[in-house]
Amino acid sequence: MVTARQDIENSKLVVLFGNNPGETRMSGGGVTYYLEQARQKSNARMIIIDPRYTDTGAGREDEWIPIRPGTDAALVNGLAYVMITENLVDQAFLDKYCVGYDEKTLPASAPKNGHYKAYILGEGPDGVAKTPEWASQITGVPADKIIKLAREIGSTKPAFISQGWGPQRHANLYGEIATRAISMLAILTGNVGINGGNSGAREGSYSLPFVRMPTLENPIQTSISMFMWTDAIERGPEMTALRDGVRGKDKLDVPIKMIWNYAGNCLINQHSEINRTHEILQDDKKCELIVVIDCHMTSSAKYADILLPDCTASEQMDFALDASCGNMSYVIFNDQVIKSAL
Repeated sequence: MVTARQDIENSKLVVLFGNNPGETRMSGGGVTYYLEQARQKSNARMIIIDPRYTDTGAGREDEWIPIRPGTDAALVNGLAYVMITENLVDQAFLDKYCVGYDEKTLPASAPKNGHYKAYILGEGPDGVAKTPEWASQITGVPADKIIKLAREIGSTKPAFISQGWGPQRHANLYGEIATRAISMLAILTGNVGINGGNSGAREGSYSLPFVRMPTLENPIQTSISMFMWTDAIERGPEMTALRDGVRGKDKLDVPIKMIWNYAGNCLINQHSEINRTHEILQDDKKCELIVVIDCHMTSSAKYADILLPDCTASEQMDFALDASCGNMSYVIFNDQVIKSAL
């Protein structure tokens, strides 16, 4: 469950991990506006955890905690250690809704001390206690600040804990681990599914249903996670269902040899480990054809073998749909302003 920003009017605390609407979602619904309107009603404290001092803060935050990029999971583990050892977790919520927090809800098939609590306390396979001092060495956040933050989050409810789309964009599993860890913070404190709380994910947003072109059924049922497409270019036939999450088949038969990229700058700016992606796309023996259709020379367009122009919004009749609009959804009719040069 994800919650719209407007529900912050019911929150006592807002904690944002790499969530920066002031620079990434300024137009459309104006998420920053809704955030501040809601905070004025609730007077909720806002803590921003980000390597950069962002425009989402800009003097409106109560506290900014700078952190080394990609170390959010270590910070959360340090927070969890304090919450567990000081009995600040919502044990009733964990017992009722969660599996694997401690030995009480650990499946019988799981290894001994394979639960989350054991991992945090250093009783799991790695034997490392995730103390604030341990977390401080990794994150650069002072241990006393980690302790203070853990106590504030653990004792303030409802808390709106939310992450942006920055922490997840790290390679070597750091992005995935960070995303899961931040969600665990909302779970540990029982802030999921309550007014003023959140699941740890990015905020939700209402969207008006709109008639679109129908989606045809794809006769090819084999698919992969969208995050694995560079792997499918580089080592497609080696990818298996067990190791790489291939769906619809035990393994991929062929690698990706062509990319059709329409109105999306996603080849290079929406993926982790950009240098690796660059090297893969540079080798035309791997992906033999890249077609890009866009109205701007984007980063992705620079990798195109065939680059085709498209009409801008001002050159065609269209509808502008809501995006990150909170609860104030809309559709705007966009009439043609200038004649297309195409």
